Amino acid sequence: MTVGLLSMIAAAFYSGTVSVLALTATFARRRTLRREARSTLAVLVPGRATSAQETERTGDAA
Repeated sequence: MTVGLLSMIAAAFYSGTVSVLALTATFARRRTLRREARSTLAVLVPGRATSAQETERTGDAA
């Protein structure tokens, strides 16, 4: 039960962190803050690293 509880707490912390970073990467007013949030998300969610780099390179993001 202890391992399951720790796993649940870790998953909640990870998902909360990713959610806050995703919101920051989307809605932050400063461009530098959005860029830093996107680069951190690229580290935390490896499957999305290419998409974040392509978005920044092509200028599709606001």
